Amino acid sequence: MPSPITINVKCDQYLVRFLEKLYGPSPIVFPVKSNFNMFLDVFLQIPSLDYHQQDFGENTLIIQLPYFENKDVRSYFYLSEKAQEKFVEEIWKFFKITFRKEISKYIVLGLYRKDCIELFIDKYNLSLDCWDMLEKDYQRYIKLSWKKRLFRKNINSSVKDPVCPANGISENPVESMVIKN
Repeated sequence: MPSPITINVKCDQYLVRFLEKLYGPSPIVFPVKSNFNMFLDVFLQIPSLDYHQQDFGENTLIIQLPYFENKDVRSYFYLSEKAQEKFVEEIWKFFKITFRKEISKYIVLGLYRKDCIELFIDKYNLSLDCWDMLEKDYQRYIKLSWKKRLFRKNINSSVKDPVCPANGISENPVESMVIKN
């Protein structure tokens, strides 16, 4: 059960819409065992006496604070500017992971880049303003996955190189013992 206390976090609009699609309309209530609640538990501080919550317009993420075991949310309901940046960075990482997971599904289906991005934007109710960002990340993701396949170090175990001992002596000690006997 969340507490009645909310906080405002400065966050890009596409991330706000993404979280609203996942967790419901604002104020966002994260699930009990969510990593976001863990970050809030660590980052929340006691505000100064003259503190007033800021409204960032469309870039305002409203979060309804849960009850924490170690902190009383009636006293700890302030995120510093640096803590807000770190919290939004974690949201962005989650967004990026989700985007790449969805894109992978669409690529397996054989969809084109434009269709993949359109489906993701439609699914998470994002504005078309983030199209360029998603397209750049899509290109980075494709390059990274291509490079990983090309330069992987783990060779397939079913591929065996032929063993041809030079002068009857193998580099493998077990094989050299078999050859001598």
